[in-house]
Parts: sequence; structure tokens; C-alpha cells
Amino acid sequence: MIEEPAAKKEDEIFCPECGKPIKKNVVICVHCGVQVIKELASQSKELSTVTHKSKTTAVVLAGFFSFWSWLYTYKKNINKFLIAILAILVFLLPVRLFKIEATNILTYLYFLLSGIWMWAIVDNVIKQNSFYENYPNDKVSYNNKLKELEERM
Repeated sequence: MIEEPAAKKEDEIFCPECGKPIKKNVVICVHCGVQVIKELASQSKELSTVTHKSKTTAVVLAGFFSFWSWLYTYKKNINKFLIAILAILVFLLPVRLFKIEATNILTYLYFLLSGIWMWAIVDNVIKQNSFYENYPNDKVSYNNKLKELEERM
């Protein structure tokens, strides 16, 4: 037998743990025993500490600092940053092993760093503003989470 969800009254909220309706000002859910006010307060504090990023800042950082700009949005771009570091290290290994002439080393290094620099700039320019506005969340925006939290209260 499938149990229908109970309707919520105006002076009630849904418990964040079990989802059953409870009074707004209760401290502990009568159904599952979870501390409701503490749970909602911690969720509210977590949402208020979310910082949005700026596309303009990311592009300027890419222009000045190349692949280091990916650390600005490291939660989503750490792989690109590591690939750039790995490419530089892979370049330096044969230089050390085969003792290539200094002029050739500088030419190769120039092209490698120029390519990585362009990659960082283009990568930040082509991303949509929503990527930065919703950072670090890409599926649910900060505003939607905040509305959802307010509805619970």
C-alpha cells in the first residue's frame, strides 16, 4: 500500500530528514528525532557563504597569468591546470635528458607556453556567464537553493 504524503499547513514546514510536516518553531522532529532548527540554520549559513565568480575577472586573470587563472574556478578547472603543469614538466624532461641547445629550448618553451596561454584565454572567453554566476554549482543555482530553503521555513 502506497502512503500519500501529508499536506502541509501554513504554520508547518517539512522536516529536512524525513520530509514529514512539522510545526515551524519545533527544535526536534517528532517523527524522526532530527534537530530541525540547527539543520536549517546550517544550510542557511552554507548558502550564504557561496561566492559567485565573475567572467571578466577570469578573462583578465587568464590574460595576465595564463593557466594559473584556472585556479580561480579550481573546483571545475583543476584538470586543465594539472594538464598544463604536466605538459611543462614533460617538456622539461627531454631537455634535461638530451641536453638540447639553449636556443632550441627557448623556442620550444615559447611555443608551449604561448599555446597554454591561448588555451586559458579562449577557455575563459567561451564559457557562458552562467558558469561563473552559478559557480560552484552548475545544476542548481544559488537563488533556487535559497528559495527552497525559505519555503521550508
